[in-house]
Amino acid sequence: MDLDADQLEGRLMSHGVYVTSLDADGERIAVEYESIAAGRADAVPHREVGRVVNVVRDLTETPRGVRGSVTDLDGEPVGRWHAEAEWLRALEDGELSQVEFSQRVVETIAES
Repeated sequence: MDLDADQLEGRLMSHGVYVTSLDADGERIAVEYESIAAGRADAVPHREVGRVVNVVRDLTETPRGVRGSVTDLDGEPVGRWHAEAEWLRALEDGELSQVEFSQRVVETIAES
């Protein structure tokens, strides 16, 4: 199943996340999104990153690396994060707990 930007945004809008760009291939998914919460806090909200990753997991059949670029509602960069495909596979296979996975992703957050 190909990941559709409108479908992704539809699942995230109620959380204040608005997808502005989506680039997906067989290896990775790059998503850029505007965030209400990130603009208020001037930081990438950890919980929001988890929502984005979980929705991407729900909408894709095969684990792929996910790269997120976060902006505020004015389009100003707030930060970036990523989740490696191997982490997602380990999570699905039970080799990595949800907490361990989340910690790895949070450690990748780089504020702009």
